[in-house]
Amino acid sequence: MDKIIKTGEKTGIKVEEYKGVISLSAQNVVGDKSYTKWAKEQIRRDEYAEKATPVKVNLGNKDNVINVLREIAAAVGIEPQDVPF
Repeated sequence: MDKIIKTGEKTGIKVEEYKGVISLSAQNVVGDKSYTKWAKEQIRRDEYAEKATPVKVNLGNKDNVINVLREIAAAVGIEPQDVPF
């Protein structure tokens, strides 16, 4: 299911599924290739995780994704009747 969607000149998101959970990860897009953005998670003030992890957002399982996408559309001002799903 992995698919890269270009969102800017050198940016994009990757739609992934792992163990039934669908997520979006930030990507740097250079030509035909894309590279996942990595970051160290902040644990507390001035304290960060030892290892970097991909910058991503979990949307949930397939049953939940449509509702999440509708909420995102509403949050950016798209009217419910304009959402095609």
